[in-house]
Amino acid sequence: MCFGSCARCIGYKLLILALLSIVANILLYFPNGETRFASEHHLGKYVECLHGILGGGFLVLIPAAVFIGLHNDDCCGCFGHEDCGKSCAMLSSVLAAFVGILGSGYCIIISALGLSHGPYCFTHLERNWIYPFSESSGGYLFEYNKWSKCQEPQNIVQWNVTLFSILLVLGGIEFILCFIQIINGILGGLCGLCCSHEEILLLAVILITLECSMFYRCCQSESCNKTYRSFISILLALLGVAFSGYSCIIFTLGLIQGPFCNSSGGWDYIFKDTAGGYLTDYPAWSRCTEPANIVEWNTILLSILIALSGLQLIICFLKVAAELKRTLCGTYSVFVQAGIL
Repeated sequence: MCFGSCARCIGYKLLILALLSIVANILLYFPNGETRFASEHHLGKYVECLHGILGGGFLVLIPAAVFIGLHNDDCCGCFGHEDCGKSCAMLSSVLAAFVGILGSGYCIIISALGLSHGPYCFTHLERNWIYPFSESSGGYLFEYNKWSKCQEPQNIVQWNVTLFSILLVLGGIEFILCFIQIINGILGGLCGLCCSHEEILLLAVILITLECSMFYRCCQSESCNKTYRSFISILLALLGVAFSGYSCIIFTLGLIQGPFCNSSGGWDYIFKDTAGGYLTDYPAWSRCTEPANIVEWNTILLSILIALSGLQLIICFLKVAAELKRTLCGTYSVFVQAGIL
């Protein structure tokens, strides 16, 4: 079973998906192929988040390039051991896969929010540029008769729904492929680029033994025990990367949208159309009359949470890198010894 070939296949698929994601996001900037709406800043706030270009695009191109080049990367042979170096390369691809998960996850979240919020368009009823479907929570998607409320750009609802849906699907497929590569990379890191069915069976037996043992003792040597403790630490650290990255994205979106408060127009997100510009427009904060000082409260706490989740993300990444550096050749040697025995 060749994990390297599987990774290479995933890499080519991610490459195609990332390029399609970039193209779809660029098309969102030019409704009906017209450039004047972008130049006049009449685009929706979720269109300008670069979720297809940055998230589903460049952040997915990074793991795609890593996966495609795995066959040529032996990680400098890992202190002279070529096979160990190949295991090193496969384990390193797990980190690249998590970058892809963060990028595709960002693309999925923004695409879903863009679909739910609806397009930014000119309506004859309001005689202004507004989000006419922002209060429908996505219900407008099934009320086709209301799409005519948007007069300009022409067919903007169909344009946005189609492209945001495409980006949502592309991001979902990218997310699944990167998740598959995490599993593939871990197995490939333990076996090397290719394993026989006997080695796969041996790996499964050892992992089951690891799971059932209270002290994670897969063999009699102390170094083996330390290796598997490090392996568990890597898995937990990667889980920390996923959750802290998700938290960081959600807190950032909350800070950009602003608080839900009472104003002269009633309870609403009164800063949602400023794309975070209200953060430096201090006089506008007084528009929120209830709860008192809610803007300051939300801004301070969300900023703290973003900083904390960002630190957690960095710490988890450093933990993964440290454990990989310490155990790469040790992990390989354990399986070679087990295969000989």
